[in-house]
Amino acid sequence: MYLELCALLKKPDLYERTHEKFWNDPHISKGMLEAHLDPSTDAASRRPGFIDRSVEWIISLLPEGASLLDIGCGPGLYAKRLSDKGIRVTGIDFSERSIDYAREHDKKSDYIFMDYLRMDFENAFDMVILIYCDYGALIPEERANLLQRVYRALKPGGRFIFDVFTPEHTLGIKEGTSWEICPQGGFWSPEPHICLNARYRYNENISLDRYVVIKENEVHCHNIWDTGFTRESLLEEVLPAGFICDGFYGDVAGKPYDDGSETLCAVFRK
Repeated sequence: MYLELCALLKKPDLYERTHEKFWNDPHISKGMLEAHLDPSTDAASRRPGFIDRSVEWIISLLPEGASLLDIGCGPGLYAKRLSDKGIRVTGIDFSERSIDYAREHDKKSDYIFMDYLRMDFENAFDMVILIYCDYGALIPEERANLLQRVYRALKPGGRFIFDVFTPEHTLGIKEGTSWEICPQGGFWSPEPHICLNARYRYNENISLDRYVVIKENEVHCHNIWDTGFTRESLLEEVLPAGFICDGFYGDVAGKPYDDGSETLCAVFRK
């Protein structure tokens, strides 16, 4: 156990992936859904007031009767608002619990339980959205894969809207370790466990949170990457996939971008 823990708590190589799909774990997905639905916190989804403003801005960029694909849709907080406004919405998420909730509360939209890195639509949507900085949680190979799939899914002239954190956000991230004893269970497991957390920085834009969850007879490890972007680094990464840049904003509600923004919303067109 000692040698195993030493290996797990060693600083990983840049963009090293762990392979446990924790977001569809029966226990963890329950806590995630509760966080999505909590209107008092931005832990999993932004607060309702922001979502409302964001939806109004997104609709202003769409033609009447448009079709929209919401990837990483969670429990449908954006999708339902958009479908209530007359948009034809398809939502994709890799949490079966969130998809079940979305289907129960929004009968107008189509919800698909799927890893969006495996989607295979072609010329199907006027817009694709990926909201709350999920793009930066992907490693470079996954981002390249996603861009190809989004480009293929869009109709000619369709837009891809997504947001990322900027260096202004990542500047405050410092390396460190912490631990938590959960005798009654916690976020990562309903069983008694200890959670060891290490935060690592790789440069001014890339950081990692590694969670090592120790139960009586099991050890699980989860790497959660966070990559920040500038306008220039996004252009360098996205334009080779064939997109045209339509502009940058400070958030996905259309706020003007400035150099002090902690988030950056990008609008690209096929």
